[in-house]
Order: sequence, then structure tokens, then C-alpha cells
Amino acid sequence: MDKQALNHENSKDAKSSFLRDTIKGLEELKNDIDIKTYLKWLGQALGIGFTPLLEIPEEVNYHSSDGIRIFYKPEFLNYGGSGKGRPVSFMLHYYMSNGVLADIETITTAGFGNFMRNLTEIIQQINLNITPKAHMGQILIDENPDLVTHLKDMGAIIEVCDDGYCPTGDMDRGKAISNAFIEDQTIPTTLMLDQHAVYKPIDGLLNAAGYFYSLAPEILFQTNEMEDLFYVNGEGTRGSLVGTAIGLKKARPEIKVIGLRQRDSGHIFGLRSKKQLGKSQSLGRAEELCDNVYEINDREAYSTMVNLWNVGIPATPSGGSYVAGALKLAEELEGETANIVTMIFDSLEFYKSILKLWIPRILEDELNLKIFNDLQTQVHSERITHINGLKQGENDLYNSMIVDN
Repeated sequence: MDKQALNHENSKDAKSSFLRDTIKGLEELKNDIDIKTYLKWLGQALGIGFTPLLEIPEEVNYHSSDGIRIFYKPEFLNYGGSGKGRPVSFMLHYYMSNGVLADIETITTAGFGNFMRNLTEIIQQINLNITPKAHMGQILIDENPDLVTHLKDMGAIIEVCDDGYCPTGDMDRGKAISNAFIEDQTIPTTLMLDQHAVYKPIDGLLNAAGYFYSLAPEILFQTNEMEDLFYVNGEGTRGSLVGTAIGLKKARPEIKVIGLRQRDSGHIFGLRSKKQLGKSQSLGRAEELCDNVYEINDREAYSTMVNLWNVGIPATPSGGSYVAGALKLAEELEGETANIVTMIFDSLEFYKSILKLWIPRILEDELNLKIFNDLQTQVHSERITHINGLKQGENDLYNSMIVDN
């Protein structure tokens, strides 16, 4: 066997090993918590998950008439406004079920956006007497005062450091993660939720498990009769990419997974560049699960976001990037038939300051405040309807997957 062939075989072995070992780790979590009990709590108590699968209309997906359909999960319907409610709730449920939170007074993390919003709102909803605390870079705090105010009003503490936009696994620059871990190690009543899995691998597993046990089964159920299936997911902490991809591939190995990252110096919040992703070992392992990885630039993400607004879909920059990635895949598949699934990961709420700053710089246009405000109102109304449907037992997906099984 020549050197190139040997390297290919070693790569295949490493990929299979990571997939096999991670599935084992995720499955072993069932020894510590009852998954069906968790899913019932997730849906009926919290109002998270069991989101519909909707199709991108042909005004945006101009490949649909050629047999390439693009679907999305509207994760902004979840309580807490994003897909992050899935891993945050799984982490809290896991630690509550195992008695870890009994003497905890503060939960600290390196993260400011969707993870922190969900942590803060879920803690309040379930009446945990715990203070949420986030370490995050000054630049994002300056650009997003509305979210800062919301979190502080709900009792959260924000600590500032100079990590830039995102906490990073690059240990030369990972001040936010380091500061949170120091508090975890030195203050007995403080627990760090290390969604980046830099210091606490178990939290990386729990992060992925939130998607493995909720999002992936939903997609599999909703696409049961679809063939030629592709899944597109962005790279942030890699929890959604790893957990969902493994859940999908475990059940249907033929599914192709496309990872997304933004270009360096980008402003697609929730999506990270290779530089931002840093030296974390989980980057290479996550990308081993992907059949391809695309880089998305700011203009692609923001212009797709605005195109989605024009058809009534309340996408954020990350939602624009996910659909832009799906469209890029559709272009590569020209002449074939395919079903592509992705997400609109989070909600427009608290994005006004950021979009007023970056839309003019990226698209040379002003933020259309009327469209933005109308979509905010739409999101709020649709979320209330989704949450109430779950809590009142009127969600068809929940009833089909949980009640009837």
C-alpha cells in the first residue's frame, strides 16, 4: 500500500473511531438520566424542541423547481429563542438529576449570546436559586447593549475580558474560558458549564447530547420518507454539529453532512472562523464527521438573511449563513435531486444594535426597521403559539414522538 493510500486508511479509521467512541459516550448518558423523562420535561415543562420542518420557498431557493428542496427547523420558536435551549436544558437536567446543583449558587460560563440567554431564562423558569454568570469579550458587549440589559434585568452577571467576539479554544487567547474554569475550581459553590469542552470534556458531551437526543430524532422523524438527504450545520462550539450529525449518521449512514464556518474577521454571530475556533482538538474531530466544509463570508450571510426577510422568514446572520450554505450545496448538486435540511438557529430579538451597525458596512444599505420590527413581532407571536401548544399537549410532533411511543 502506498503512502497516500495508507494515510487515507488511517483517516478513515480515525473517523470511524471518533464516531464509534462518541456514540458510546452519548449512549452511556442513559445510565445517568432517563431520556424520555428529559424529553417530556424539555417539551411540556420548558416549551423547547419539537419544532416543525418548513421549506424555503422558491423565491429564495431557485433550485426547487429542479428537484432540490431546502428545509429548515425554526429554532427561534423555542423558549429562550434559539436552538441553544436544547443543550442548556440537557446540561441542567443532567446535573440536577445527579445531585450536582444542590449546593451551587452560581453557574458560570464562557459565552454571552444564545447560550447565556437560554441559561438565564431557563434558570428563572424552573425557579433555581442560582445566579448565571458569563465571561465575554468587551467588543460584543459594546455592540449588543439590548441583550446586556435583558440579561442583567433577569439577574445575570456579565464579566468582561478581551477575547474578542467569541470565547475561543485557542489557549493563547482563551481568557473567557480560563476565567470561568478558575471560578469553578476555586469557588465550591460555583459550577462552570464548559460548552466548549476545553477543560471539562463531559460538558462537551452534554452539549452534543442536547442535539443527539432531541434535534436529530426530530429530523429523522420528519424526513423519514425523504431520500438523497443532506444536512447543513454551522460550526460554533460544535455541539449542534457533532450531536446532530452523529444522531443522523447513526440511524442513516448515507446522510451527507456539510459543516459551515465563517471567514476570518467575519461578523456572522453564532458561526466561527477557523482562527476563532482556535486549537481545540474537537475542531478536527467535528470536521471528520462532515462530507464537506464551506466557508461563508459576511455578504453571503447577510444578503441571504435579507432575502429570507423578504419572504417572511425571520433569519439572523447565522440563519442567513446556514441557508447560504444550503444554497451553495444546491448549486453543487445541480442536475440531481436532493433534500437539504438546515436550521434558522436563533431569534432576531436583541439583534437591532448589531444589525444597524453591520448591515450598512456589509451590504451598503440601511437596516429596514419596519421589516425588522414586523418580524420581531411575528417571532414573538409564533413562539408563544409554539410554547403554548407544547405545554397544552397540542404539538403534533411531540404527541407522535413521545405520547404515542
